[in-house]
Amino acid sequence: MATGFNGISAQGTLNAGQLKALLAKIESARKRGRHSAEQVNLVAVTKAFGPEALISGFAAGLRLFGESRVQESATKLPSFPQRKESTIHLIGHLQSNKVKQAIQLYDTIESVDSLKLLRRIDSLSGQLHKVMPVYLQLNLTGDAGRFGFAPSEPAKMFPELSAMSHVTISGVMMVAPHTQDEAILRNSFSAAREIRDALMKTLPGCRALSMGMSGDFEIAIEEGATHVRVGRLLFGSRPDLPAE
Repeated sequence: MATGFNGISAQGTLNAGQLKALLAKIESARKRGRHSAEQVNLVAVTKAFGPEALISGFAAGLRLFGESRVQESATKLPSFPQRKESTIHLIGHLQSNKVKQAIQLYDTIESVDSLKLLRRIDSLSGQLHKVMPVYLQLNLTGDAGRFGFAPSEPAKMFPELSAMSHVTISGVMMVAPHTQDEAILRNSFSAAREIRDALMKTLPGCRALSMGMSGDFEIAIEEGATHVRVGRLLFGSRPDLPAE
């Protein structure tokens, strides 16, 4: 595959027909779901593509984008003319040594997967005179190789979460198990919704529920997702990039 902008794939222009079909599926799933949110936000995942993905998405009416790699975003966001008119979420794993840069680059960090990382974001946001919206990433698979909080952990952190002054716990995020079994997926999404609901009792601002991707977003919406993260259906397949 040809490469363009500083090694980032030159492919990735938004497919308008796919966007129209995707939005229709999102609304259909929202209407039929027993636990559906009143509004579902599409996070257009532009990771591994150059700024043309962001630019073409904005031209098609999208305003919310998901990026996974701090260094990649730092390279391409300056070439996105509509950056200030858009909202960019970090949805990939955040390394501790990139926290300060992430706070400066993104509008929300969805992938806060440990209390240590959350404390660092709170501390550095204070130094930057900023209050950073974050989501707590859940690991509901029991897989020790995955990032995220175990189901019982968020409730134990209520006192410390409430005391933090430079982060806002705006929601939770999860990556579903790698399966096509609808029952397993539905149970995972339902469990994430219940954790979000429990957090809201102490943290009223914790409303977002980011779950569901290209292969399972409809089930996620039926189970209460407020944000779905979709890239492949909009921009096509992306190349594998080396780790940062």
